[in-house]
Amino acid sequence: MDQFNIVIDWDQARLIAMVYALQFAAFTIVALFARGMDAIRWTPELVRSARVNWAFFALNSLIAPLAFMAVYAINSGFEATGIPTVPESFWGFAPAIVPALVAVLVADFADYWSHRLRHVSVLWPMHAVHHSDTDLNYMSWYRAHIIELIVINAGYVVLATWLGADPASVAAVVAVRAIHQQYVHMNVDWTHGPLKYVIASPRFHRWHHADVPEAWDKNFSNIMPLWDKLFGTYYCPGKCDVPLGFEGSPGQSVLGLLVFPFKAWGQMLGKVIKQTDPVRAAR
Repeated sequence: MDQFNIVIDWDQARLIAMVYALQFAAFTIVALFARGMDAIRWTPELVRSARVNWAFFALNSLIAPLAFMAVYAINSGFEATGIPTVPESFWGFAPAIVPALVAVLVADFADYWSHRLRHVSVLWPMHAVHHSDTDLNYMSWYRAHIIELIVINAGYVVLATWLGADPASVAAVVAVRAIHQQYVHMNVDWTHGPLKYVIASPRFHRWHHADVPEAWDKNFSNIMPLWDKLFGTYYCPGKCDVPLGFEGSPGQSVLGLLVFPFKAWGQMLGKVIKQTDPVRAAR
């Protein structure tokens, strides 16, 4: 692998900061429009939730260069496998919007199965960090463990490499997904009516976070609920007024959430060792 150097472009950093500021302002305005003054009357529970979400946003932003290095290494490994990929010249017949739309569609299909896998396997502990928020708001999307971010972004980059997509298409996918994910985490009961299977709504995604048996392992789609409808995981019976989160959550503790996956994996490993050791299994 070529030597990887991190160079800080302060002009670019300021631009990114301005984009984030405008984005937060836009979501605040939308929240005020949807919920009136209730949008700024925060309960103590919501304040604690917001603090944790902001902490994860700041922490993940600080260590983003290291995460990018990990993603770069994973993609280099993929390229070294020699697996056939779609040549970049393939997209020469169409305007740039075409590969971008294809990238969104393919990435969303892959996201569905990736998300589903993170719920029903050894990967759940890292994804559970995101599900620990019991007061969903547009900042809840940023509550994600850095390990999960590496897994997700590595998947995007590897997929983009395989598709032969240009950087602009990849950036479009990431931008669309980020804005939409903030939107669906908003505390508004919007459904999208006849488009409910085409574009995920806040109500649809709120049921994904619901802590009731009938909603467990449902609504995995990030953008298009059509995938859930096709594969039997769609669940949206009406307004979601049930508890959110999951049993065994460390709650609103940043440190507890950071170590949660490692503690859970350690417990899983301990059970496996005990089951494979006749002496320990007999105790």
